[in-house]
Amino acid sequence: MSPVLHFYVRPSGHEGAASGHTRRKLQGKLPQLQAVETELCYNVNWTAEALPSAEEMKKLMWLFGCPLLLDDVAQESWLLSGSSDLLLEVGPRLNFSTPTSTNIMSVCHAAGLGPVDRVETTRRYRLSVWL
Repeated sequence: MSPVLHFYVRPSGHEGAASGHTRRKLQGKLPQLQAVETELCYNVNWTAEALPSAEEMKKLMWLFGCPLLLDDVAQESWLLSGSSDLLLEVGPRLNFSTPTSTNIMSVCHAAGLGPVDRVETTRRYRLSVWL
């Protein structure tokens, strides 16, 4: 079975605006909601026998990052949940490939990353609530 690699993108200024909009929408249904934070996750199906080399990892991190921000992609989530937080991940069903995955795979293959078989993006939400 091929390993799935996860690349988490640090929230940017745009993410802050989207989080505020999401918080306002959810507060009507969940009045205890204190804050909402989001991040994007790239889930990469890696088909090679070995894990990616340092050079391949560097390419993957560069492809999923923003050229204007340094160190905005990591293999560990930026959203650390506390005891009163709820962590949700929303994305496509994993039993079929999306058009976005096909486009990202084309870019990966053009960059010399042939073992990339599929890339699906998910949005992760951390909901902080008052207890």
